[in-house]
Amino acid sequence: MIDIETNKLLKEWLNDLKTAEQLLISPEDEIIANGLCFHCQQAVEDFLKAFLVHRKKDLHKFHKLEYLIKLCTNIDKDFEFLFLMNLDLTTDATEVRYQDEFYSPSLDEAKSAFVAAQQSKELIFGKSKVYGKDL
Repeated sequence: MIDIETNKLLKEWLNDLKTAEQLLISPEDEIIANGLCFHCQQAVEDFLKAFLVHRKKDLHKFHKLEYLIKLCTNIDKDFEFLFLMNLDLTTDATEVRYQDEFYSPSLDEAKSAFVAAQQSKELIFGKSKVYGKDL
């Protein structure tokens, strides 16, 4: 069972994944790929932070997935697989956010980012023993 603070954060932080889901149900020619990638990256970032809060780790304002994954991996080695899965997700979101060197991900890349966000959610919710009924 999750504590009240983690539950509150997860409910709030599920918004980015819900936004990504809404983008995906749009007709393909209307999907904004960089927006989808951004919300997927934000969702993974927030899920990682919720896991750390659940484990009573002090959080500062970190935004790098690689660093957050490392913090989680220090707690549980099962998080190591997120390094490979989230490399493209991190790159896409950063380049979309900082458009000095503009990059627009393809729809396939955006869909892959969504799959990565869902898989991250499943891992993190499982490790935190979060179930739909808890939210």
